[in-house]
Amino acid sequence: MTTPTNSSSGLGNRNAELPQEQWVENPETGAKVVKVGDMEFPKRKVWMHTFGCQMNYHDTERVLSHLENLNFEQTKDQQEADLILFNTCAIRDLSNQKFYSKLGDTKHIKKKNPDVKIGVGGCVAQTEGKELVKKYKHLDFSFGTDVIDTINELVYRSYAGEDPFAINTWDRSQNFSIETKITNGSPQAFVNIIKGCNKCCSYCIVPFTRGKEKSRLQKEVVEDVRRLVEYQGVQEVTLLGQNVNSYGKDNGESLAGLITELDQINGLELIRYTTSHPYDVTDELVQVHGEAKKLSRHLHLPVQSGSNTVLQRMLREYTVDHYMGLVEKLRKAKPDIVLSTDIIAGFVNETEEEHQATLDLLDRAQYDFIYSYAYSQRNKTRASRWEDSLTDDIRGARLREIQAYQAKIQEKIRKELVGQTFTVLVDGHGFMGGEKKWKGRTNCMRIVHFLPEHQEHDLQWHWVEVEVTAATAFSCQGKLKKVWGRRMPEQASRY
Repeated sequence: MTTPTNSSSGLGNRNAELPQEQWVENPETGAKVVKVGDMEFPKRKVWMHTFGCQMNYHDTERVLSHLENLNFEQTKDQQEADLILFNTCAIRDLSNQKFYSKLGDTKHIKKKNPDVKIGVGGCVAQTEGKELVKKYKHLDFSFGTDVIDTINELVYRSYAGEDPFAINTWDRSQNFSIETKITNGSPQAFVNIIKGCNKCCSYCIVPFTRGKEKSRLQKEVVEDVRRLVEYQGVQEVTLLGQNVNSYGKDNGESLAGLITELDQINGLELIRYTTSHPYDVTDELVQVHGEAKKLSRHLHLPVQSGSNTVLQRMLREYTVDHYMGLVEKLRKAKPDIVLSTDIIAGFVNETEEEHQATLDLLDRAQYDFIYSYAYSQRNKTRASRWEDSLTDDIRGARLREIQAYQAKIQEKIRKELVGQTFTVLVDGHGFMGGEKKWKGRTNCMRIVHFLPEHQEHDLQWHWVEVEVTAATAFSCQGKLKKVWGRRMPEQASRY
């Protein structure tokens, strides 16, 4: 007897003419294998490395979930893998260089084991897939961002003996409809609600790697999250999009309306979303930050620069005054909201005066933390065609000055946390000063490290109350006060 696997699609339609996966049982051994046409897939192992943003990690979860239907299980040991996959990021040059280095290293694995299959997905594969396959002779296939739901078809073609190939076509369907897939057993889940970006920021390659904006219907997202909560134990969701604030525009819906609906789901404890574009933050969304009980008290609101002239060259569509007006509205609606941002140091032809304007903005905004990068040129973007007077040394110096300046602000803010108690979802542990310490993020995205009552206690995915006992610009140390367990009771504080 055979049982067809789920072949639903949302990020690239599968070829209906190709055979689908069927689980069959070997009558002699009793072992279960997957049969695709005349080809059998015994139990195999896949190793996958992800670069970049939360959207890439979400895509990786989808890929691994699909591969389970092809009889693959995940391994953390690259040397024992039958299938090696990379999910790439094209936004930052550093991620690119790390990827190319790791891909180059896999040729030694291929030499030892010619049967291993190697594939590259994600943003680099979307823009450079054909060139990758030509350059790296040990690479079997590459696949772009819009075809990840066809991964089993691609793996089948590779195992069937097809010559190396690259697929980077766009999903042309009118509707964006997917089902969130998670494989790690975590109570935290990334939920993709919109893909693509309609902005034309002069430095950004996202429109070339993710395409135009397309939103899922609100009803589908709500039911998707409800299913994750009821059947997979998810308690915290992060709503994802390249420009999440544009959610629903094509359907007459909105991010504010979606959050309001999700706020009513029993068992869901925390809602986050990323990444925002300041131009699309509405008064309705600001109001929801003041009203929704389960919405995080943290908002990541990328500003990129504190100079109006730089923002103009970046084509960011807002001014510093507009941005700071949003900050004022948000803090009025939710006085204890915590803000973070992105900063690009040394944008094309940035003057010293424009750089100083960014430092001034840090003073005004009082961010809890920032992500800061030196500008790196990305091919195909408008800024890549401009003459540029800045050197890498100047960019590096300005980046270090921004980071040092922000560190002083963070140190002052974090000192005020000492003595406060927070409810934290524990998501891991490590060793600090020779001691095993657990860690988790507060509602407002601050990481707190703390000692368990007993070293043998396993607190993974438990809700706990922790009092902050010490804080620096970059970390908080805490004292465990209460363990709520794997479900937060109604009487527990959400803060």
